[in-house]
Amino acid sequence: MIDWQDLTDEDAVDVAVAEHGKDAATSVAYCALEAYRGVDTPEYRFWFGLFLKLAKRKHVGWA
Repeated sequence: MIDWQDLTDEDAVDVAVAEHGKDAATSVAYCALEAYRGVDTPEYRFWFGLFLKLAKRKHVGWA
């Protein structure tokens, strides 16, 4: 994903959903998988961290 460093969490979720057309957590997970490429990268950590935030919010009953 181009310029992922400049995205806020909210913008990143919007971009992920626009690209993958799924719910927020699933779309962000796809972005993390695409960024992984077999090695841990800053981009992968960004998307995976965002996925964890979304999964936690969903788990505890937040929006």
